[in-house]
Amino acid sequence: MILKRLAIAIAYVTAIPIGRLINLEGDWQLRGLGKYLPWVGLLVGIILVAINALIIQITTKEILHGALIAVCWLALTGSIHMDGLMDTADGIFSHQSRERMLEIMQDSRVGNFGVLSGICLLLLKVVSLVSLAAHPQVMIPALIITPIAARWAELYTIGRFPYARLEGKGQVWHESTNAPFDYILGGFPMVAAAIALLFFYPYQAVLVPTGGALLTGALAAHSLARKLGGHTGDSYGAVVELAECGALLTTALVLAK
Repeated sequence: MILKRLAIAIAYVTAIPIGRLINLEGDWQLRGLGKYLPWVGLLVGIILVAINALIIQITTKEILHGALIAVCWLALTGSIHMDGLMDTADGIFSHQSRERMLEIMQDSRVGNFGVLSGICLLLLKVVSLVSLAAHPQVMIPALIITPIAARWAELYTIGRFPYARLEGKGQVWHESTNAPFDYILGGFPMVAAAIALLFFYPYQAVLVPTGGALLTGALAAHSLARKLGGHTGDSYGAVVELAECGALLTTALVLAK
């Protein structure tokens, strides 16, 4: 049962084609999946490390290395979080009322603010990964721990703040998250990965991206909640993207010297 629930979470928040093997009909399938998000992050991190190893065999050019990792990362998640970030940016930067912001976020069309925000965030990710490409002792732990910590930040956001709309798929995630118990369950992969990495890599290479993701994610979660009066499925994705970017940027600034 646990493995099936994890598989459903993977199918919903990544582009990994596991959804073909299970039934995804009905929003009830989303109930209680929040605590599995950090485990999905662990899977994403492991795949990124495997991709990183393959890229090393193909090219030694750091700029190409970093760009390929960023693109593969985006493809691996199906751009679902980036889509949420861009929709959220369109609403937040419209400087309208909360109700109007939420309406703008629901529009499937991406506006200028969304495009610019997506470009800026992707650019920061690429530059950070290019900087880390020359430091494998830092790059590998960052690739593993960042997706986990960012999704724990998402889990915290889902459980901590009210849902800003009267209905929507994100509401199921919020209502079925049992805080703080789910925070503890979701924290297991992050703690386990950090402990395992500490046996092979410098502690700074583990703690800096973890702290960067959690701090950036918390700041984004609280800031967006103040503006929107809560969170939506789009803003959940925005928190993930901002937390990942914060982790990579902090790691590059502090450790890639």
